[in-house]
Amino acid sequence: MNKSRIIQRFTCALEHRMHSSMTLFKLYMLPYGRVVRREVALARIEGEDVVLNVGCGSLPFTAVLVARLTGAKVVAIDIDPEAVEAARRVVSMLGMDESIEVLHADGLGPIPRRYTKALVALHVSPKDVAVRNLISGGPAVVLRMPRGSLSVSYGADAMRLDPKEHVSHLMPTFDRSLLFEA
Repeated sequence: MNKSRIIQRFTCALEHRMHSSMTLFKLYMLPYGRVVRREVALARIEGEDVVLNVGCGSLPFTAVLVARLTGAKVVAIDIDPEAVEAARRVVSMLGMDESIEVLHADGLGPIPRRYTKALVALHVSPKDVAVRNLISGGPAVVLRMPRGSLSVSYGADAMRLDPKEHVSHLMPTFDRSLLFEA
């Protein structure tokens, strides 16, 4: 098993176990604060936006941070039904049911709601298919990209789309977020 698959499985298992503790959720979310602030600025997300968060996982920290930072309505989706149920519990425990809706859906297919901006998690793959699918509706799409050698495992090695802008990050698994617009 390669290094990035081990990282993905470890992260997924960790997130599934941490969703019932708000203290652990807040600790896990800390390093993402700066990342999400930079992505919000990159996509120019404002309070009147409806933001689609693709690949929210069990710990929807991106959705939570976007809603808190901007006041925007967030629709968080994930393909894993267990992750969706866990994310719904987290959103409810935080009292953010009015700001964040969590749905079982796949970012590669038809999207269940209208949105004005989209943020795509690192693990969503294939990335070029997700971006083409999401920008077909016209919104700005921000996509997290894996750090160097992790590109093959995170489905970014064959991506041939040109971003409009990007921001850099100092995260262990991803080093930049790219902005795409129709």
